[in-house]
Amino acid sequence: MAGPSGEPPQSVAAGMAGLITDAALARDGRLDGSILGRLFDAMPIRVTAADAEGRFVYANRVALDMFNLRLEDIVGRTVREVLGEEMHRRTAPLLPQLAKGAPIQWTDWVTYGNGARRYVEQLYSPCFNPDGQLIGFIAFIRDLTDLREREEALEARLAALNVAETINTAIIKTSIDPIMVVDEAGMLVDLNPAAMATFGYSRAQAVGKPIGELIVPPALRAAHASGMARYTATGISRVLDRRLTMEAQRADGSLIPIELTISEIKLPERRVFTAHLRDLTEAREAERQLERQRERLHQAEKLSAMGSLLAGVAHELNNPLAILVAQSTLLMETANDPGQKRRAERIHAAADRAGRIVKSFLAMARQRPETRERAQINDLVRSTGEMLAYGLRSHDVTLELDLDPDLPEITADRDFIGQVIANLIVNAQHALIDLDPPRRVSILTRRKNGHVRLVVSDNGPGVPEAIAGRIFEPYFTTKPAGVGTGIGLSICKSIVESHGGTITLGRSEAGGAAFTVLLPISEAATAPAEEQAPDEAAGLAVLVVDDEADVRAGLAEMLELFGHRVLPAQTAREALEDGAVLEADLVFVDLRMPGIDGLRFRDQAIAKNPRLADRVIIMTGDAVEGPGAIQRHAGEEVMVMEKPFTLADVRRILATFA
Repeated sequence: MAGPSGEPPQSVAAGMAGLITDAALARDGRLDGSILGRLFDAMPIRVTAADAEGRFVYANRVALDMFNLRLEDIVGRTVREVLGEEMHRRTAPLLPQLAKGAPIQWTDWVTYGNGARRYVEQLYSPCFNPDGQLIGFIAFIRDLTDLREREEALEARLAALNVAETINTAIIKTSIDPIMVVDEAGMLVDLNPAAMATFGYSRAQAVGKPIGELIVPPALRAAHASGMARYTATGISRVLDRRLTMEAQRADGSLIPIELTISEIKLPERRVFTAHLRDLTEAREAERQLERQRERLHQAEKLSAMGSLLAGVAHELNNPLAILVAQSTLLMETANDPGQKRRAERIHAAADRAGRIVKSFLAMARQRPETRERAQINDLVRSTGEMLAYGLRSHDVTLELDLDPDLPEITADRDFIGQVIANLIVNAQHALIDLDPPRRVSILTRRKNGHVRLVVSDNGPGVPEAIAGRIFEPYFTTKPAGVGTGIGLSICKSIVESHGGTITLGRSEAGGAAFTVLLPISEAATAPAEEQAPDEAAGLAVLVVDDEADVRAGLAEMLELFGHRVLPAQTAREALEDGAVLEADLVFVDLRMPGIDGLRFRDQAIAKNPRLADRVIIMTGDAVEGPGAIQRHAGEEVMVMEKPFTLADVRRILATFA
């Protein structure tokens, strides 16, 4: 057992055991007041002695004070009786070993009989008589509880620090944001994997290098060096613990936007600076995309508002246009005087042109899924040209058409392909605005290798080669701010490609831009059969219901021209109440009417006369909202005739029921 000046050798312990034997055992433990007793009592460790049977014969003052006992309280009593069961279990097996003459030493936590739990270091030394017989043993006990508790607390703190360091290291290594550590001299001390990936440096390439040379752009390096020097000299910083946004340089020299926060860490030997960075490239791109989407939404809202306005205007125009077309058609059919016939033809042509322009505007404003039908692209070019004629003339732009008369049909969405043609013409017009006359836009159509080729060109400045490759990118525009959105050509490309075609940019013979569109020829591209009038010259009783009297009268005359009988009912109420629907073989009814609209009239008419289930034709001048309303109410089986309608339109409808 270690004494006040260290662990005594076994010879010292044996000598002290001899003294105990002579003094304590021979005198029944009476050492009080003796020199030997004062010596043991002055020792800071506990000293006890026991006979060969394990009964106490002595304990010094330190041992007695621990248990608040007197010497007479322990003499003659066993270890179990004085120190408790646990100490008995520990010491009982030691007696046979001590009898062999070898001292025993151990260190451990023990719990005494009074409940005290202590960490002790104990040395047991045997005591022999002159004949070599074991007469007892002496125990030197040092209480190391305080020391052990401090050691365990330190171990726990070190373990916690190791765990914290491991966690912090894991956090830094797995952070998705770059983290870099720089010393007072501006040298990079460490960086995490995210920083290596973001800036393109390996650890070997970066650690030990000036941070200014690694990620600070050349234009900012002087300010960076000045700031580091100022802080080192004065302790004043403009950037510590602040969130900053700036540009950083990657290993390849490219610049990226970053968000940066720098914090100071004071270590025992020095201080370092930890920089937490965030690459804002994706965030900036997301912001740009969001702004583009906002602009696109704004444009869509404008188009939607335009569509609603056009719907109202078209509805107001289509009724008088229907009257003009119908009356001029009838006049052409019935006029005997050639001069009168020519005047009727001119009126009819003007009215028909106005109707096509209105329909073209509505087709562009209408929001609906794509449809596919056989179409003649020359017709789409002419109708689009008529629609844009005023704008072209007002800008002194001549539209030149070179259309192949034998061009085969394509299968297409008429409205969407018309939108492509309109976009190309308007773009060409814009390219010519700042040029001196003559200003020309040319449209050519030809057949080419199973495709119909459409070329829209101008005599403007053309598209510079530097940007020609981006001309079809969404939101890319060469027009001034406020003039264009940059989505026109992108939409054209999407529409053409959805039709199985291509659109490319080239240069015209006059030096301007030339856009070439190739669309596949329809597989069923055969000449349409000539429409025939119904086989029967007469025979159908037809009911015409429209709140516009002139529209109703014009359609009635056309029907009579084809030999059908028009029932006399004038209004929806008359038709339902006077029994006209019971007599009718066919019904034409306007969609929008006061009191009862065409769809509800249809429902009531069919309820009264089931023969009319598929014989009610809805007439409408509302080509924007009308088709949707009809689809939602009655589905696709309803036949629709748009206003203004011509004699050919009426003949086509009648042919269905002949």
